[in-house]
Amino acid sequence: AAGMKAEDFQLSLHEGALTISGERKQESEKREGESFRQERLFGSFSRAVSLPAPVQADKVRASYKDGVLTVTLPKAEEARPKKIAVKVE
Repeated sequence: AAGMKAEDFQLSLHEGALTISGERKQESEKREGESFRQERLFGSFSRAVSLPAPVQADKVRASYKDGVLTVTLPKAEEARPKKIAVKVE
């Protein structure tokens, strides 16, 4: 994801899947003597990842730094293991 900005990504959470999509837009210029070359790299992408457990949608966080997109998906309460108290009789 190098060369992209945070606003180039779209994330959505739907029916147990996280979808990450976006569009890469990158331009480069090269000057060699009197010649000039300009390249543009464009491309859209979309990836869907099935989540192994329900998550708290209102607490999902995403950050982008140094070309790395990090998405944090806290498990929903019902997906966490439950402790069962043992009573002495």
